Amino acid sequence: MFTMTVWDWLIVGAYVVFCVAVGAILKRRGERHGLQSYVVSDRGMPWWLLGTSMVATTFAAETPLLISNWVYESGISRNWEWWCFLPGGMLTTFLFARLWRRTEVLTDAEYVTLRYSGTEAKVLRGFRALYMGMVVNTIMIGSQFLVSGLIATAILGIAPGTAHYEMVRIAAPLICAAVATTSSSLAGLSGILVTDFVLFILKSAGAIIICVYSLRQPSVGGLSGLVSRIKSLHPRHLDMFPAHLASSGAEIGLLTIGLYLSVRWWIQVYGSEPGGGSYVAQRMLSARSERDSLYATLWFNIAYYAVRPWPWILSGLACLLIYPHAINGESAYIHSIDLVPTGLKGLVLAAFFAALMAIDTRMNLSAAYFVNDFYRPFLVYGKSERHYVNVARLATAGQVLLGLIYALENTRVKSAFFLTTALGSGTGLVYALRWYWWRVSAWSEIAAMASGVLNALVFRFWIYPTEASFNNHGLQVLLWSGVVVTSVWMIVTMIAPPSNREQLKKFYARVRPAGPLWGPISREVARERGAIEPGYSITRGVISWLSASGMVVCFLLGSGKLLLQSPMSGSLLILVGAVLLLILRSSIQVGDDVRANSAPARDQAMELSR
Repeated sequence: MFTMTVWDWLIVGAYVVFCVAVGAILKRRGERHGLQSYVVSDRGMPWWLLGTSMVATTFAAETPLLISNWVYESGISRNWEWWCFLPGGMLTTFLFARLWRRTEVLTDAEYVTLRYSGTEAKVLRGFRALYMGMVVNTIMIGSQFLVSGLIATAILGIAPGTAHYEMVRIAAPLICAAVATTSSSLAGLSGILVTDFVLFILKSAGAIIICVYSLRQPSVGGLSGLVSRIKSLHPRHLDMFPAHLASSGAEIGLLTIGLYLSVRWWIQVYGSEPGGGSYVAQRMLSARSERDSLYATLWFNIAYYAVRPWPWILSGLACLLIYPHAINGESAYIHSIDLVPTGLKGLVLAAFFAALMAIDTRMNLSAAYFVNDFYRPFLVYGKSERHYVNVARLATAGQVLLGLIYALENTRVKSAFFLTTALGSGTGLVYALRWYWWRVSAWSEIAAMASGVLNALVFRFWIYPTEASFNNHGLQVLLWSGVVVTSVWMIVTMIAPPSNREQLKKFYARVRPAGPLWGPISREVARERGAIEPGYSITRGVISWLSASGMVVCFLLGSGKLLLQSPMSGSLLILVGAVLLLILRSSIQVGDDVRANSAPARDQAMELSR
């Protein structure tokens, strides 16, 4: 049982009051223009607020547990399980962020009816709304509920199988859900963005405090003691790249990392990549300009990969020395909270509850999917905007129930990661190509999503029927699902009819994608309405993509080398990262000049697309 004082509980209570107060204060703003205000905050948000909100959304309660557990089990190199998705995130920044903002839709599900035509587009919109809201977001929200139950039982000292364990495991997520639901349902995205900004600072402080006090333990001996003792007891755990080629058990191999970096980031959907979607698309659609959309996603990727991870990684290594016989790294990290002295412990627990509040974005987005893309177009059309906002609030409550059911059926935090990536295996490329290739149709996406879900179910319940065996075979799921799902949707793309020509021309005129794969459509538009400039350069975008990806990797690994007592290699990596930053700055400036010069063409395109 954790030692808590009244001051610790007062800090946690102050956090709850803050969240509810923000929702109440911004309630009128969230209702001002109906779903337009509730879902995308009237498209008036600056990049720094949107980018920080994206980071805060992914800084969920299960994130430090997942990463510290990987480090505890396998070492630093295991983080390539998620570091490998960096190229997809940066690709979204430089080749898709502008395009998302130009669509002016409310959700990524609504996007399909702008891009495609016919009954299949309507079916896809409804299917995607239910899939993202009822399946993907349920898994993400449920994993937060699972963590809240684990933390609450640890704080109270209640072990599995003892009296009141299940009651506390259910009560804790319900309390968290009540706070998150109140905040997100009152003010919509405006309230979420404000709370995310403050809570990101709080969550970062909490992670750093846990790291500092873990390193101060006698069994660790600070950074220098950590490095020397881990080198002595678990030398492979300090490797940023493994020395062995093949993966073995929980340890990742060089061949696997090579496969991840060359294939995984574009073939497998992770959160919203590649191409953007879900909460990332919602933020890009809320930006006040194309430039804000681009810079928001750039800041998100820098903070997500280069800023956040090291306190969790160092804590995971320290837990290996402090709790060498823990059940797993997740349990060890939770118990490391008790190493923090009273007073600060309340701040850390408030930070954990802030991380649990990451579900507010998922709740808001699930409500948007249900109301904007299923309820209004298919069930009840023509009601007032207030009616749809109220239905969105009811949908939020339903999402809480689904998330709770998921939490009660799972025992490990990492299950959510492997299940969501399994669902997205093989579908990544279609979400990128639909922007740049006219031949991709609604049938392509339907085939990709349906075969992706079917593959995940087969692997989860038939081939690897237990939670543990499924989690341990993520590479096999990626490879087989990637081949099967990609083959299915590519075949369907070639044999199914494309979208209506007029719909394609309307989409092209509004979004103005660059590149040769829109050639037939761009030539028709040019003959009928005059040439439309895309307003950006793919070549410059690729240069920005490569330099930004390299920069983040250098800063990530360089800062790690410095922390782990390798100043020469760390300084060299930081220097290379700085050079790449200069290249990135130059390429982004050129892109901004191109866009600025094409403003008249942009206005013309918007007029022609209506």
